[in-house]
Amino acid sequence: MSVVSADPPLRLLPFERYMPGAFVGVFGALRSGKTLMACRLAVCLARSLGLDLVGNIPVRGARRIFTLDDLAALRGAVLVWDEVQVSLDSREWASEAARCLTRDMILWGKRGVICVYTSPSFQTVDVRLRRLTQYVYVTAGRYRRGGADYAVYRWHEHPYADDVLVERYRFALRLDAWYGIYDTLYGAAVGDTLAILPAPAPAPALAPARRRG
Repeated sequence: MSVVSADPPLRLLPFERYMPGAFVGVFGALRSGKTLMACRLAVCLARSLGLDLVGNIPVRGARRIFTLDDLAALRGAVLVWDEVQVSLDSREWASEAARCLTRDMILWGKRGVICVYTSPSFQTVDVRLRRLTQYVYVTAGRYRRGGADYAVYRWHEHPYADDVLVERYRFALRLDAWYGIYDTLYGAAVGDTLAILPAPAPAPALAPARRRG
């Protein structure tokens, strides 16, 4: 296993050469740095590959997505899907539209889409998405040096879609270099949601009022 250190912002590490069709999971406890890593990776990939940046949370420079229709329409984009289990555990994902989308994910490579998602644990991710995931980051602690805070990550490959992760690297990311890349308070306000769900059905048309003769 090799040990490497993080590159400066907007630069990818040597093993982060992901192409459209890649599914990358970032896992760890709450407030451990998993969302920051996902946003940092997505921003760097979008810049490097000339793709759009989209997400279900407010990320600087990203377009927001809210519904399954938004996901199905993605073309040429890097998707930040924060806390993916909030959507995939929802009963709405038992709908036919959701099943079609998960079958559709295998076509994201042809559509130029890279998916970077977060969740507390790899084992709790829906099996449909887990089988597609080729690369995994896991948070492994924090430390402070020279007045700066760092998060440590373990990087794994998932080569055979069999739930066996092969650890390849450990590295540290200086956190303050990426503060402000996304809204860390999103979810605190009433109405904030991480769930990507089917679009609401249109309201039924009202019948015209009948005149009384």
